[in-house]
Amino acid sequence: MKEIKAHIESNGQGMYSVYVEEDLPFGLLGEGTTIEEAKADFMEVYKEMREAHKARTGEEVSYEFCFVTDISAFLATYKYILSLAGLAKLTGINKAQLSQYVCGTRRPSPKTQDKIKRALAGLGKELMAASM
Repeated sequence: MKEIKAHIESNGQGMYSVYVEEDLPFGLLGEGTTIEEAKADFMEVYKEMREAHKARTGEEVSYEFCFVTDISAFLATYKYILSLAGLAKLTGINKAQLSQYVCGTRRPSPKTQDKIKRALAGLGKELMAASM
């Protein structure tokens, strides 16, 4: 079974979408007010489109999806848990710049995305190692 990367993005206005860039025999798009809602909608659309494709062509197709969240969607999802001030301190990125990523008015460069990912991964490791 072929694994397909499904991208999760935030529109900066409280909605998330899930889509694939890969050329499939049918279109796929999921939407929701949370990442989980958008993923569930995406999987429901996939099920329906797969059945319609089989009925139309007789061809059975099956894919597994690896969901990848972009930085803006991640920051928007966790904005009530991770403060912008805390993220700015953790990543070394200006708070105003981070706010633009959360709102979707600006997109981080690949270099900045890597910086954010490394900082969050480091925090995750520290939290996992903490004993209480």
